[in-house]
Amino acid sequence: MKYLHHIIDKFILSLIGRSCTILSDRDSRIKKELSYLPENFTAGVAVKKKGLYIVIKKQENKVKYFGYHRYPENIDLKLYFKDEEFAYQVLAAKEGIRQAFSEHKVVVEGDLEYAVSLIYIIEIVEAYIMSDQFAEEVLASNFEREISRLQLIFRSLSLFREKGEI
Repeated sequence: MKYLHHIIDKFILSLIGRSCTILSDRDSRIKKELSYLPENFTAGVAVKKKGLYIVIKKQENKVKYFGYHRYPENIDLKLYFKDEEFAYQVLAAKEGIRQAFSEHKVVVEGDLEYAVSLIYIIEIVEAYIMSDQFAEEVLASNFEREISRLQLIFRSLSLFREKGEI
């Protein structure tokens, strides 16, 4: 069962990274949060500290997805879970990332101000991907998608990662 959780976590993390790229062009809430992050800001998100990180980078007020990296260097912010089970709870839509962060289930290495923006961006992406009920429970408001869930998932799955230096 743990192996299945690991596969689900890896798939959802990749989907979140790719969806950030697509939604950075489309969603006004994500555009607003990106404006708080410095140019060329890089972030890595992982299930566990020594695991694979998805790496995203802000360039020209858009997000670029750089895929998985084992030990990313020169990263402004690293975000990972204290326990793999905590990661599964968040990535399988049983709990929101903001709640996990407030309950100290998520570890942040980097500037806390930027971490808050990144966590909100991830929460918005999760709301797009997951069910309407989850979105309303997590965001505690009427969540309106600016692109359909199906369209986002298909575009995300067909998106290539950026090549080159992070």
